[in-house]
Amino acid sequence: MSTVLIKKARYIIVSLPFNIIENGAVFIQDNLIREVGPSSILEQKYPQADTIIDASDKIVMPGLVDAHTHVGECHMFTLFGFLTSPLTGIADALDRIVWPAWAWIPQEAAYDLEMLGFLNLLKTGTTSVQDCYMWPDEAGRAAVDSGLRVENSPTLVTSLRLRDSKGPEDDLARTEAAIQKWHGAANGRITYRIHPSATYNCHEWFLRECVELAHRYDVGIATHLAESVDETKAARAVWSQGEVRRAYDLGLMGPKSLFFHSCELNDEEIALYAETGSSVAHCPLTNSMLGNVARVPKLLAEKVNVGLGTDMPTNDLFNVIRTVSQQHTIMPRPERGLPPWAPLEMATVGGARALNLQDSVGTLDPGKKADIITLDLAHNTRLFPLTLPVLVTMITVNASGSDVADVIVDGNLLMRDHQLVYLDEQAIIERAQRWSNEFLNYYQRKVERGEALVENVHPEFQP
Repeated sequence: MSTVLIKKARYIIVSLPFNIIENGAVFIQDNLIREVGPSSILEQKYPQADTIIDASDKIVMPGLVDAHTHVGECHMFTLFGFLTSPLTGIADALDRIVWPAWAWIPQEAAYDLEMLGFLNLLKTGTTSVQDCYMWPDEAGRAAVDSGLRVENSPTLVTSLRLRDSKGPEDDLARTEAAIQKWHGAANGRITYRIHPSATYNCHEWFLRECVELAHRYDVGIATHLAESVDETKAARAVWSQGEVRRAYDLGLMGPKSLFFHSCELNDEEIALYAETGSSVAHCPLTNSMLGNVARVPKLLAEKVNVGLGTDMPTNDLFNVIRTVSQQHTIMPRPERGLPPWAPLEMATVGGARALNLQDSVGTLDPGKKADIITLDLAHNTRLFPLTLPVLVTMITVNASGSDVADVIVDGNLLMRDHQLVYLDEQAIIERAQRWSNEFLNYYQRKVERGEALVENVHPEFQP
């Protein structure tokens, strides 16, 4: 049995918006939060804790939950250096950036690229993450080694061939094997979700197979849905009911369903999300790069659960929180503005619900998993003034992943006073850089020879 006492915390954000304790303490036993309260009381009650963290210059809060990202795809950003004209929409971005990066990833690179993304998440305060990646077994191994709480969603697609894949049936079989091997591993830290990449790049028969596999193992299902204007227009040209109603008809929607982006939803489709209990992963930074912003105030008003996603492995969820607070104030829509605590709540409680972890993480209530981060206040002028009435607002608009000092996941201390406890940061970065260089060389050789970067199997948006 291991114990940790976090004492003398300047502030403890137990839950949002108003359950905040000054000069508080948290007592952890094994992987659970056992007690939260005044530091003077808990210090007397638990003087012999195995590890004691003095948080007198720190904010203690729930670890962030990234509801959507692609952890092992840092090499993809190499291709932005080859853009000679702006991206015109999601289809253009997929063709010029995403598909070539996906098609390259070899099995032997998968683990190292995943570890780079996990390293960044850990250092910037994310303790739970929803990860889309095409190598399900390697993703499971990296997730265990990262120490983070990870929901793996192996990428499945029928419109293009992934490297070393024999076809979609083979990819689905590898996903099932990974579920059997890794789902529930590492004391329950690792879970799986079935992830057909998008409704438009997977044949209908395959989407039905994905739903059946999710039901067989009682796991969630996730897909990219209604991400952009050009996508929704193309979808309605093929499916008159639109892609959201089609997803409903195919059985994709439900309380264990998570839809990435969901920027272009009409009122009827938002009502369908609410009716089915489906969640949204809002990714404002990457969506706004292509001119798309989800109707978050409307979604929340209609009681749709919304989590936040970075959508890229080297982003910072605190940047996303800040972006949310800005975008939904200036968007020229009837529904505008959010309460100051809403972005932070989406990055904790909303993300936990999106990953079906609301009973385990998202707040620091006793009985929940000990997934905790601290923000360093020593010499920190960006979070000034440090007064309780504006605390959450200052975190929302000014906090950064670089403020994160300590990270605890499942009761294990992964970072203390900005120093990693287990992971070798330099080695992880060097291995990921080597693979990114190899991808760059591969890409340039392909282009110079006039060779196809992607093997297309069938056109997207199949009737």
